[in-house]
Order: sequence, then structure tokens, then C-alpha cells
Amino acid sequence: MSGHRPQTCPDAAAQRVAAGFAAAADGYDATGTEFFRAMGEHLVAQAGIGPGAVVLDIGCGKGAVTLPAARAAGPGGQVTGIDLAVPMLDHARRAAEQAGLPMITFGPGDAADPPFPGGSFDVVLAGNLVQFLTCPMTEVPRWGSLLTVGGTLAFSWNLAEDPHWVPVLAAFDTAMPPGMTGFAAMLRRRPFASVEQVQGLLATSAYQAITTRVHTLALTYSSPQQWWAAAQSQGPWAACWRHIPPGRLDAAQRDAFALLDDLRGPDGSIPRTMLFACTSGRKDTP
Repeated sequence: MSGHRPQTCPDAAAQRVAAGFAAAADGYDATGTEFFRAMGEHLVAQAGIGPGAVVLDIGCGKGAVTLPAARAAGPGGQVTGIDLAVPMLDHARRAAEQAGLPMITFGPGDAADPPFPGGSFDVVLAGNLVQFLTCPMTEVPRWGSLLTVGGTLAFSWNLAEDPHWVPVLAAFDTAMPPGMTGFAAMLRRRPFASVEQVQGLLATSAYQAITTRVHTLALTYSSPQQWWAAAQSQGPWAACWRHIPPGRLDAAQRDAFALLDDLRGPDGSIPRTMLFACTSGRKDTP
């Protein structure tokens, strides 16, 4: 796409998060308890992508949203995925090639300021990214300039944790170094405390037809060890817990595993139910 704006340098916080996801790329969404692909399908369905659409997937990761978006846009469409975690892009490219989706292109890009001219896309998507942004209250509204008139912004986000799992996550969050935000606090920053706040963010940015659909995702872990492997390949570790000092990390893991043992079902498995939301809005003004 021609006419790119100069890309700004990501801030230090964004770089730290990107480095965490880059390190987790090989195991990301590949530990037997995947949910990003399911949420990708939900998000693409909500966005209403039609044949021939020009689509941007911000923070595309390994392509959980990008690939279904390309299938919806069809051979006449054009889908671009950007991410600061370059190893994620390598995985995404291979997935697109294996799926036979040549209309997808991937490249590095900062979610805070995607390097494209205004009005470039019919649809802008962000799958489970917004809660990891440094300043979501300013960065999410900025994406509206990328849309054509009548274009759609749609993003997914974590709405609520399984109440039984709150103490498990807290075992690690309380071990975070002083001055660093824990995972639960990151997820519940403004405006992510409620659907109303998230929709209000879009309403104040002149979006219309704002809609949120809530999806229940039920996961089952065979053991505390399987959950820990998944957590180390996903957002909790990449954004937060990898900064916990080793001694405190070991203690937090022991406490969390003890709590998880208490959650085991009759067959020994550990259930977890989370609520995710897909929020979308239409941009009717330039």
C-alpha cells in the first residue's frame, strides 16, 4: 500500500510487551487449550466482512484473526496483519501459506500508530490486543482515521475471569516487582471494567451502531502444569509475570498450584470459564 506515514517509535512499555510476545511465539496458542482461534472466528463474524473488503488486523500475532478475515474477504479482498513481535509474523506467514490465502500480507507495525494513510481500510480488527496497549483511551480512537467512511472497527477483549481462578492469578500478581502492574489490573484498566465503558469510548469517538456480544469460553486443563505452560505462552507471562524475580516466582507457582489442586473435578481435570467480548462500531464520518 503506497503513501505510508512515517512510523513512530514504540514506547518502552510497548516494546517490553512486544518482546514478551516475541519470546513466547513458538508456544503461543499451541498448548492444547487454545481459545484465540475461536475468538478470531467470533470477531470476524461480528465485523461483517464482505467479499472484496480491505482489512487491517492490528496485533495479528500468529494469524488467529487474520486468516478467517481473509476467508471472509475472499480472493478479491486484501488483508494486512501487523505486529511488533516479529517472530509471531513468521508463524503467521507460514499459516497463511499453508491455508492458501495469498491475499494476506504481514509486516511489523506499532498498534499505537499503524503506519498507513487515513481511509485505507474498510475494516480494522484487533483480537485480544486492546488491553495490552499502553494508552488504550487514546490509541483505540486513533484507529478510526484508518477507516473509510462507513468502515467498521471491531475488537475482542477479556470481560471477566472465572471467579474460582481469581486467587490463582493473584498469587502471581502480588509477586510482581514494586511499581509494575499485575495482569488482572492490566485487564481491568479504564475502560475495561465494563461493556458500558468500552462502548462509551467508541461513542465519544463518533462511532455509530456500537454493538458488543459476549462469548463464554470454557477451558479444561489436565493439570496445573498444563495451565502453567499455557500461561507462559500467553499474555500473563508476556506482559507481566516474566518480570517476577525467580525466588518470588517459584513461591507464587507453588501457591497457585495448591489452589488449582483444590479446583480439580472428579476426573482430575481443572475447569475454567471466561467471558470474552467482541465490540464493534461503524465510522460514518471522515
